Amino acid sequence: MQRFSETRNQEEFQNKLQAAMEEQGLDSLILTTPQNVYYATGYLSPFMYNGSNPAGTDIAVVNRTGKVHLVVGQFSQGGAEEQTKGTVEIIGYPTWIFIEDYINPNEKKKDVQPDAYKTYRLAADAARQYRDGGKVGIEAGHIPYDKYLFLQDYLGTENLVDASGLMIKVRSIKTPWEIDILRCSAQIAEKMMNYVMERTETGMTEADLNKMWHQSAWEFTGGHEIVYAYQAHPPGTGFWASAISRERPLEDGDIVRLDGGINLYGYLSDLGRTYAVGNKVAPERQAIFDTLLAARDAGIARMVPGTRLCDVFHTVMKVCVEGALPQYVRGHCGHSISLGPTEEFPMLSPDNETVLKPGMVFCFETPYYSTKYNSYNLEDTLVITENGHELFTNTNRSLFVK
Repeated sequence: MQRFSETRNQEEFQNKLQAAMEEQGLDSLILTTPQNVYYATGYLSPFMYNGSNPAGTDIAVVNRTGKVHLVVGQFSQGGAEEQTKGTVEIIGYPTWIFIEDYINPNEKKKDVQPDAYKTYRLAADAARQYRDGGKVGIEAGHIPYDKYLFLQDYLGTENLVDASGLMIKVRSIKTPWEIDILRCSAQIAEKMMNYVMERTETGMTEADLNKMWHQSAWEFTGGHEIVYAYQAHPPGTGFWASAISRERPLEDGDIVRLDGGINLYGYLSDLGRTYAVGNKVAPERQAIFDTLLAARDAGIARMVPGTRLCDVFHTVMKVCVEGALPQYVRGHCGHSISLGPTEEFPMLSPDNETVLKPGMVFCFETPYYSTKYNSYNLEDTLVITENGHELFTNTNRSLFVK
């Protein structure tokens, strides 16, 4: 399997960000969410997805020219240096941990826990050194209020600009390297789903499906660059995701929904597959599947450059309500995907007039949930190309997969 950590081009990401900053009149960006820190620097923090470190533990500072700066604790600094390979300027800071490599003979006492103000101050200094009094973009919705007040005081309220929209726009068009890793991530997840579907038998439980799912993730990747696998495997009547695997045995005619993917070097996959257990299925369940499949096909046919996202959405809804699902209502039928941690904007929603452009990658989905008729999701991943789209994956076209 390709090692994506060896082929990422930091300059490509840096140039994209700096071009967007120039267009927006920003002198610096201070990025505090782990996903945007990774996007700007290539540093995949070990704390990126476990929630143990608050936003601002690691901070990326992008100035309009020059290398990106990465503010990172000394306990993670070695990993940051190893991953970024000298392509960013690393600013390390001491934590409460004793590390022989960073002995400071003048340091007689350590903080009990990291001083988050220290990281914000170091980041703000990196921005001020580029241009004192410059316009600084921040992720306003992802900075603790007290740290926001600090930045207001330190950099000037009039100089702070919410750059959340800028980051959504920049990240919505993928680089060729991102397209490659998202394709690989999606296709591995599809192999995993096929593996589970082909081995599902009556009498199995959700725990059995989960075991096969996770084992296949490491089998198909060899453990290389995989961060984690995640899934929702609602069998039969329980359409909701559960932290604990349910022990109800699968029965002939049950519908199973596989929904999830893997995190491959920070990039997510998110697929959905729906299939029947055994060799029979109720006519109502078959009709639901057929309608969702027709809606999926009609919507994907419209995924070409120049189409508005809202027009794709309404195409999908029309097929559903005119088919077996007259009461069908959803907030969206797909979303962008890259670093997560969840579904990303832009979304295929009723009022989104964003126009599809080459380089956008979407997870396109037509789900349906019911305790009576069970749980469904037909979800595939595709990239918008110059002349249409490329499907990375293709859902099964029958409820019976064996």
